[in-house]
Amino acid sequence: MIISTGNVELDQMIDGGLRTKYCYAVKGTAGAGKTVLSLFIALGVLKQDIPVLFISTEVESDRLIEYIKSFEIDITPYLENNMLRIEKMTLKPTGVNLVQTDKFDLSAIIARTKHIIESIGAKVIIFDSISAFVADFEYEKTARSKFMDFIKEITNLDTTLILTSEIREGEDKSTLEEYLVDGVIRIRTDMQNQQLVKYISVPKLRSAKPAKVENTLIIDKTGFTILEAESLPIVKIEGETLGIKRLDELLGGGFPSGSVVLIENNGEIDYFPLFLSTLYHSLHQKKGVIIHSNVQMYSTKILEGLTKAGCDITQYLNKGSLVFIDKFNRSVTSTEAREISQLLNTDDMISVTVELMEAFEGTNQKVTLFGDLTDDVNILSESDFLRLFALQSFNIKERGAISFSFINFNAISREILARLRNTADVIIRFSKSDYSKHIECIKSSTGATFLPKVVKYKQKYPLIEILD
Repeated sequence: MIISTGNVELDQMIDGGLRTKYCYAVKGTAGAGKTVLSLFIALGVLKQDIPVLFISTEVESDRLIEYIKSFEIDITPYLENNMLRIEKMTLKPTGVNLVQTDKFDLSAIIARTKHIIESIGAKVIIFDSISAFVADFEYEKTARSKFMDFIKEITNLDTTLILTSEIREGEDKSTLEEYLVDGVIRIRTDMQNQQLVKYISVPKLRSAKPAKVENTLIIDKTGFTILEAESLPIVKIEGETLGIKRLDELLGGGFPSGSVVLIENNGEIDYFPLFLSTLYHSLHQKKGVIIHSNVQMYSTKILEGLTKAGCDITQYLNKGSLVFIDKFNRSVTSTEAREISQLLNTDDMISVTVELMEAFEGTNQKVTLFGDLTDDVNILSESDFLRLFALQSFNIKERGAISFSFINFNAISREILARLRNTADVIIRFSKSDYSKHIECIKSSTGATFLPKVVKYKQKYPLIEILD
């Protein structure tokens, strides 16, 4: 049985459509559009009266439903008629009476998935994404073996399985492509003449010889369009800058709207001048600014820093262009922070942020979001923190906003840092050696980088001055 994706061009690229008993991977870098593409494929299948099971490993079901509705898609009839099921699944157990170990098994996930498939008669199962699951296994060989079992168990039910997976920076192939799936749909983004372009290709396909050509992919609220390789991209991006001319030049002129920028330091470097400078630049560009204050970055300290630097922001405060989601408004200890944080959970923080972003959009103001992640990592549970960052990044990308997240990379685990770096579009790192301060760009959505060269800088309060 061959099932159409609902898009003629994509059907042609994968030899007519989705085959039952086949497993496909939708792969791409963070923010490339894997989840959105898979959601539109699900909708295309549902329109053929074919039941779909959508499994999310990172976002709660109700949040995903809200996101789908933001595309002005009414999925209520499909949910009510049991044609569509959206489920959140995770390897890690939660609950006060559960004992958690480092040994994970997919048997419970397989059993639960098979039960739902049988209950609604699902023919297409979308698993978004397997990247977080693979990371939970200590050994890659073990993960590969377990997921091979998962794929066999699910596809043997005469179903089509679609797995989304994240491509890491510089990765050409993965075990997922090489060993597990029957077809790979790959998405990548590139900057061409100040235009952010998405490309789609099918580098692997068991049913036919894969086409090596890359076609242009356009995703918006109406769906997705695939243009032939020679077609020109039609969406021009609006660039974002840090407001420090030389640093922006080294970043290739800036970065696209919808970027998640991660500012790393080793705990010895004071990033506060860069924070103040970028904040003031955003306000000066007449943007709406939202600040998630924390232990090290609370509103009083920020306002005092701006005053000390001679930056008058009175007009922006009066206009409501600068808003603090302020849990503390004063210096607190980590213990006090944990206690106070119980009063504002991650769902509240996300809801408040989204409402503020919508309010700024209502006045045609673009939004810049600032936050210090170091304390959040230690205050929140690992799952809550990663969920907060993922959903925050999700909203930033979808609304074409910009976020600057600051973090001390020596104060968090390598696993969490790896996930943050995977999601970020731009990574700027501060370091110090031989009494000199350096800035490195270790990742850029435009492909611009000044590695292996690092640039020296000095603080010229409140600005950062680049020294060539």
